[in-house]
Amino acid sequence: MKTVRLGNWRVGAWRFWKDFEVRLSNWKMPPPRLIIKGMRIPGFFKTLSRRSIPFPVLPICAIFAGMWLCACEGTRTVSLKPLPILSQALSPDADPPATESKTFGIYQWNKDSTYDAGLQGEINSLGISPTYAMFFVDKDMGFPKEIVHYNALRNIRTILSQELCSYTAKGDFHVLDSILAGRWDGYFRRFAREAKACHQPIYYRFGYEMNGDWMDWGEQPVKFAKAWRHAWRIFREEKAGNVHWVFSANVIWGNRTIAKDIVPYYPGDRYVDIVGVDGYNFGDNHSRNHHWSSYTEVFQASLDGLKAHFRGKPLWITEIGCAEGAGKAAWIQDFFGHFNADPALRVFVWFNEDKQYAGEPNWRFDSDKDSAERFRTWAIYNNSITPYTLPLRENALPLDGNALPQGGSGPFPLEESKSAGMGVSGGT
Repeated sequence: MKTVRLGNWRVGAWRFWKDFEVRLSNWKMPPPRLIIKGMRIPGFFKTLSRRSIPFPVLPICAIFAGMWLCACEGTRTVSLKPLPILSQALSPDADPPATESKTFGIYQWNKDSTYDAGLQGEINSLGISPTYAMFFVDKDMGFPKEIVHYNALRNIRTILSQELCSYTAKGDFHVLDSILAGRWDGYFRRFAREAKACHQPIYYRFGYEMNGDWMDWGEQPVKFAKAWRHAWRIFREEKAGNVHWVFSANVIWGNRTIAKDIVPYYPGDRYVDIVGVDGYNFGDNHSRNHHWSSYTEVFQASLDGLKAHFRGKPLWITEIGCAEGAGKAAWIQDFFGHFNADPALRVFVWFNEDKQYAGEPNWRFDSDKDSAERFRTWAIYNNSITPYTLPLRENALPLDGNALPQGGSGPFPLEESKSAGMGVSGGT
C-alpha cells in the first residue's frame, strides 16, 4: 500500500472518479475503499450501476469527495490501494498479483531545447510521471547534463543508452578495437566526471543490443566484454559511483540461445549492476521475417535464461514496444499481467516513438485510444514509485552542476541492490 498526501481537491476528485470508472467497467473487482487513519469508509458505490444512476451523479459525487479529502490535508493522510491489472493469461480466480517495486520508464527522444516541453507533454498524456526517462547518446554528444537536469526537476531518473559510434561517422565496425586501444579514453573520462558532478543516479546502457548484427559493435563478444571492462575501470578511477551499469542485450530469436548469444558478451558480475533485455512485437506488416507475436513469444525464453544465468541481479525490460494493430490494446494488457505477476521484473521502459519515418512501426503507447487507456490505467494504479505526477523541484541541480554540497546525493539516494558492481557498492 502506498500513502500520498492530496494537496488539491481536483486531484482528489480526479483520483476518486478514475477509481469508480475502472471498477464500474469490471464488476469482478472489489469495491473501492479509502482508509483514513485506520477508519474504513465502505464502498457504497458497489451497488451503483450505470443503468440505475443518472450519469452526471458520479462525477458530482467525485468532486465532493475530492473536496472532502482535501479538507483532511495537514491532519490526515489518505492511503490508496493500487488496482492490479489482471492478464487474460492468468486465472480469473487467482489472487491479484503484487505490485510492490514495480515501475516504468519511457524513451524520450526530444533533444536539448525541445526536451523539456516534450517530456512534460508525455507526462500530461500519461497523467503521471514515469520513474525513468531514457535518452540516447553517442561520442559526438558527450554527457547530456541538460537532459539530466530536466529529468531531475521532475524527480525522474535518467537512463543513458550509449551508442559506441558517432552519428556523423557510423559504420565503424572496428570501434571496439578503438576503445581497447585507448582512443575513447578521453571521452569516457569526461563523461564520468560530468556524470559524477551531476549528483544524480545515472543508469548507463553501455553498447546495448550488442548481440545484434545491426550495431557497429555487434556480434563481437570477446572484444565487447573487454571494452566494457576497460570503460568501467575509467569510471571507477574517476569515482563516478552514481553510475549504474546496465547490461542490455536483445532478446534471442530463432535458433539463438542464451548460452551462445548473450552470456559470451557478459563482462562479469563485478562490472554489472542491472541486467536488461530489449524486445518488440513488430507485427505482421514490418517485414516477411516478422509476425504478430505475444509477449510470451517475444520475451519468455530470454527472461528464463537471464534469470538462470544472472541470479541476484535486478532484471529489467530495458526496451519494449508493440506495433499498431487491432490487438495492440490486448497485447499491452497481457504484458502488464505478466509484468505484475513476475517477481523478478522490477522495471520496464516503453520505447515511446512513432518510427514510421525510419521504416519501423508506431511504437507509441497512445497510437490508439484503447491502448492509451490500458497503459494509463496501469501507470496510475500500479506504478508503485511515482503515485502521482510530481511537481517541479525548486531545488533541483542547476546546469552549472554546483547546487549540492560536497557528497550530496541529489533527490535520490543510491538504491539498495543485490548486485556488487560499480554504482551500487563500488566493486572491488
